[in-house]
Amino acid sequence: MICDVLVAGSGAAGLATAVAARALGLEVVVAESSAFIGGTTAWSGGELWVPANRWQRRSGREDSPGEAVRYLFAASEGHVPADVLRAYVEGAAAAVDFLVDLGAMQVEPMLDAPDYEMHLAGACPGGRTLRTVPFDGRKLGPDFQRLRSPLAAGVVLGGLSIAREDLVHIRSMTRSLRSAIHAGRLIGAHALHRAGGLHRGARTTMGNAMIARFLAWLRAHSVPILTGTRLVRIQKEGERVTGAVVEQEALPVQIRARWAVVLATGGFSHDAEQQRARYGHVARGHRQLPLPPREVRGDGQRLALEVGGVLRNRATEPAAWTAVSVVPGSPEPMLVPHFGDRARPGIIAVLADGRRFTNEASDYHVFCKALIDACANLAETEAWLITDHAALRRYGLGRVGPAPALLGTALKSGYLIRGRDAAELAGKTGIEPQGLARTLETWNRMAASGRDAEFDKGESAFDRSSGDPDHGPNPCVAVIGRGPLYAIRIQPGNLSTFVGLDTDPAGRVRDRFGHPIAGLYAIGADAESVAGGSYPAAGITLGPAVTFGVLAARHIAETRSAGGSQSEKRNSA
Repeated sequence: MICDVLVAGSGAAGLATAVAARALGLEVVVAESSAFIGGTTAWSGGELWVPANRWQRRSGREDSPGEAVRYLFAASEGHVPADVLRAYVEGAAAAVDFLVDLGAMQVEPMLDAPDYEMHLAGACPGGRTLRTVPFDGRKLGPDFQRLRSPLAAGVVLGGLSIAREDLVHIRSMTRSLRSAIHAGRLIGAHALHRAGGLHRGARTTMGNAMIARFLAWLRAHSVPILTGTRLVRIQKEGERVTGAVVEQEALPVQIRARWAVVLATGGFSHDAEQQRARYGHVARGHRQLPLPPREVRGDGQRLALEVGGVLRNRATEPAAWTAVSVVPGSPEPMLVPHFGDRARPGIIAVLADGRRFTNEASDYHVFCKALIDACANLAETEAWLITDHAALRRYGLGRVGPAPALLGTALKSGYLIRGRDAAELAGKTGIEPQGLARTLETWNRMAASGRDAEFDKGESAFDRSSGDPDHGPNPCVAVIGRGPLYAIRIQPGNLSTFVGLDTDPAGRVRDRFGHPIAGLYAIGADAESVAGGSYPAAGITLGPAVTFGVLAARHIAETRSAGGSQSEKRNSA
């Protein structure tokens, strides 16, 4: 098989590269190791951090690439590849415009979503994050079966996909006619889709919708996506990468790439050796719960090292952390990420000794890092989310939905623990009872005045954006009642990895001397994070993934148009 560009991986990074390269006149083949298309993106929130975008301008929001660069440098404490960072910030808006204008992407602004560290220079109160508009999966025809289903924790009723913007209606459907109508329409449409024979609801949302639109565009432009096709070796002739060997049904197949091999395999989330080497708590024998699909095992990075690439570990944190709870079940337990639920009033997090350890409303990366640090000298890295009956029924927690959702299944499985009072809850969870009692007493004394004097929960704009706007004086702080009380165990998980290949502003992999390896590119989590190990805003992983997909495709097209170097001319013949 011969093509101009071979893309390894079918997440946002890989498919954005494929779309851009095809739109620029290149012949593209996508190789995906899984049986399904979408990678980690298909399980994600589908948000992109895009400074100074056109939707901000239309809304009258002021922003600039310069301010965004200031913000990222401050958030990462300078632990960033500066040339790559500037390429991202200065190219993101144009890259998204390019994909939107092609019809391969549809987004809308989140004008009320502030950057996570609003106290830092260059932070923006809203509009930099764009979210993906839902997409009707029926437009994919038979390929809808090939689209990776969304994360199990993000669907209900046998495959109804719930977007984050739907959650406010789900939580309020028993108290608001508007929300009840919204939820009723979702459920009614879902029932029709299932009655029509679909294996799940046709409405795709968030990252699943992003992948579905990319896939629809690539189908319309005859770009092959080879599933069950794992990259096993990168081929190099002289100083230039010329293709790869892939494995299909245990048989090797050679794919020659005239101009480029693009690595977009998603990082190393399920590589046990890398986890032990990079994650301190895993090295101590503690548990780690990666959210990406199991096929995300470091293939791209490992193969790039074999042909001269270099891994950079300048990041302050090796991964994008988030706390995760585990719903028992078969054939596999369900992993549930905890993003905004911790911020709601009447919910706190405690360690095994009963102490709080951080601001529960802080962003998921910061919260989980605090959990890891707090458990450095303990037997396991874990904590418990604690709430009372009123808060649980109003807001839900983890996989437990708000009223009228029933609690029986969660209680029976042990996912949700209930106690008549703090003492019984401590006995059932193993939390130190006196420590929990002291923490609840202290919390309730503070909550009565609406002020968390220990960790300032609810004081920042970001905290308040995830709280309950109808609860005052602090949308994130409320007294926890005497009982019944509930607890859910949480442990560290990760959304992606930050340690990656050294790349230049065009996405080319660099060798140990800082020179680009001709014909080899790395995008998304296969490349070093441009945020330097920080997680300063929603969309900070998919924003760079999509941007560098477009930048790489443009560079490849320009290289072809210019005829390449003399060695490239000889090897592409």
